[in-house]
Amino acid sequence: MGIQGLLPMLKEIQESGHIEHFRGKRLAVDAYVWLHKGAFGCAEALVKGQVNTKFVDYAMHRVRLLRHYGIEPYIVFDGGPLPAKKVTEVARAKSRAESLAKARSLESQGRGHQARDHYTKCLDITPELAFQLIKALRAEEVDYIVAPYEADAQLCYLEREGIVDGIITEDSDLLVFGCKQVIFKLDGQGHCVWINRERFGETSSFPMHGWTDVEFRRMTMLSGCDYLPSIQGMGLKTAHRMLRRCKTVEKTLATVRMEGSMDIPSTYLAQFAQAELAFMYQRVYCPRAQRIITLNELPEVGISEDDHKWIGL
Repeated sequence: MGIQGLLPMLKEIQESGHIEHFRGKRLAVDAYVWLHKGAFGCAEALVKGQVNTKFVDYAMHRVRLLRHYGIEPYIVFDGGPLPAKKVTEVARAKSRAESLAKARSLESQGRGHQARDHYTKCLDITPELAFQLIKALRAEEVDYIVAPYEADAQLCYLEREGIVDGIITEDSDLLVFGCKQVIFKLDGQGHCVWINRERFGETSSFPMHGWTDVEFRRMTMLSGCDYLPSIQGMGLKTAHRMLRRCKTVEKTLATVRMEGSMDIPSTYLAQFAQAELAFMYQRVYCPRAQRIITLNELPEVGISEDDHKWIGL
C-alpha cells in the first residue's frame, strides 16, 4: 500500500520499539489495514458469504492491546469512493474478479491450497464487513469515525488538529499527506516501527535537508501514486534525483523530455496538478464543528467544477 519504495527509502530514520512508547497518547488507526489483515485467514469463508468473525477478533485484539498499554485508539474507516481514485479502483476490481475466477477454477480441480491464495487476493472489505467491526467498537466504547471519502485524509486532519497524537497504518501515503508521527508494522505483541517527520532531513541516502512538505509530496507523486498514472522508469530514486537537480516538476518533466529517456504524455502536467488536489483538498469530517470540510482551505480562485468533483463533492 502507498508509495512503492518509500518506506525502504526512509529506513535509516525508522525507529523500532514497542507500542508502550506511546503510553498516554491517543492514536488514530486506519481501520481497513486491520480489517484486511484480519480477513487474510478467513478470506475464503468471507468471499463465499459464510459467517465468520475472525477479522473482527483480530482488530479488537489490537484495540485491547493499545488500551492495555495506556493508549486510547481512535478508529478511522474509509467512506465513499473518491472520484480521484476511480481508475485505480476499477483496476483493483478487475484484478479481484480475475482472482475469484481463478480461485473457483482451481477449487473445481481439487486444488484447494492454490485456490485459497486466490480467494485472499479477491477479497473486498465491504461496508457490511466494516460494520461488523463498528458494532464491536461500540460495544467496548471505542471512538471511531467514518471518513467522507478516504481514511488517509481524515487521519491526517485528526493529527494536524491535535485530536490524535499519531497514526497506526501500513500505508506510506500518510507521509505524503503530511502526517508527522506514523507507526507501521504493529504486531500482536506490540512491537512496531515508527517514523517522525521531523527526521526527514537526516536521511543521507536520499538527502532532503531543507525540503518542504510540498517538495516531498511532489517527489513521491512523480514516482507514481493512486491518483496519477505512473511514468515508466520514474521510480523514487529517479524522482528524488531529478527534483533535486531541477527544483520544480515543470523543469523536471521538460528535462526528461529533452533527454528522451522516458515517455511522458502531453497531458501529464495537467493530470499531476489535478492529482495534487486530492492530497491537499480532499473532504474530511471535523468532529469539533460536526461538519464536512476540506483538508486545507480552498483557494478563492483556481479550483474548477471538475476539480471539485475530482476531490469529492
